[in-house]
Amino acid sequence: MNDQPPAFGLSPMDTQIFNQNLSVPATSAYIIIAALMGEGVKPEVTAIKARWNAAPEELEQALADLRALNIIERHPGLDGGEPVFIVNPASLWGHRPEL
Repeated sequence: MNDQPPAFGLSPMDTQIFNQNLSVPATSAYIIIAALMGEGVKPEVTAIKARWNAAPEELEQALADLRALNIIERHPGLDGGEPVFIVNPASLWGHRPEL
């Protein structure tokens, strides 16, 4: 099994995201990041916000929730650019307890 994050241009979307008991905003943020990666667009905050249609605070919380479960990783931007969020393979994800 390959535990490396997918390269840009390859969709990292894993349907296991729907079995994680995440909030709608967290699931939406994951889908946006995966879509950006699949399109070959760096998933920086600016690119994510351009597709986000809820309150900015909800995006911040969604990204924090995804990072807490190791579903995404935040990588520093190159040359002082914006940080990039990368989807991890499902084999690396943590799990939120059943509600």
